[in-house]
Amino acid sequence: MRLIGAIRKRNANRNRRIVVGLLLCAAVGFQCQDARPRASYGGGDQISIEVLSSAALASASLDDMENFARRDPLGFLKECRDHYNTTIRDYRCTFVKQERIGDRLTPEEWTDVRFRENPYSVDMKWVRNPGLAARALYVQGKWKNGDEELAWVRPSGALVSWMKLQQPINGALAKKSARRTIDQFGFRNSLDLIIHFSEKARQAGSLELDYVGRGQVEGRPTFVFDRRLPYTGEDEPYPDRLLRIHIDREWLVPTCCLSYADDDANELLGKYVLKDVDMNPGYGDSDFDPDTIGF
Repeated sequence: MRLIGAIRKRNANRNRRIVVGLLLCAAVGFQCQDARPRASYGGGDQISIEVLSSAALASASLDDMENFARRDPLGFLKECRDHYNTTIRDYRCTFVKQERIGDRLTPEEWTDVRFRENPYSVDMKWVRNPGLAARALYVQGKWKNGDEELAWVRPSGALVSWMKLQQPINGALAKKSARRTIDQFGFRNSLDLIIHFSEKARQAGSLELDYVGRGQVEGRPTFVFDRRLPYTGEDEPYPDRLLRIHIDREWLVPTCCLSYADDDANELLGKYVLKDVDMNPGYGDSDFDPDTIGF
């Protein structure tokens, strides 16, 4: 984290000069648009995820950070996690998720999410394509059945929308609904999982992790990494073959992860995009109390 902080300081004066250049470039930006994208990853007409050519954003890059990402991509991701741990307490966002569950690729689910780190708290309200749940509320350690952690859930569908149930977060309903459980949501958990499996593969001598360039998620600049693991199927110890990771350049968090079963990115296993993020709104206990929020 100290390294990233020092890099940011050294680049501050240069970035002010860069702004002038960007304003001058804006006049020709639309004319160059067709030549800019190297690859585009969509999945919904309202989500823009791009990997861009280096030349397109060279004048706006943070060269030292990019060199660090290229030289030591796993070290860079660990620095991102350290930065998150010291700067982010809570956030709200729109979470866009699409997953392959069994042989079926689900439609994109859009969820309004409020999240807090301590205690770990998640309030999810589905706004498009709900699965089995229309809303879920979880606060770590607050609702339990013996040693089993519980979440409040409102089922989807007009006939049952009035119901409010408590369900195990690792129970059968949760496993039917998603590849990951509600206690695995969030920027830090994503970084933890990325780093965990990367280190596991590195120890086995089979990690491929590369910085591949600059990108954008919903117009926000990102650093893009490709990770390859020795994945051969759902029952294997690794979660995917190819994972494309977009790290937001300002916040240093993964705002988009695209998981594939193959090297050529043809078989999607999961797409996870966090957009319209509002960092550190200052949530308190009442913001995750079911009676207070009218759950």
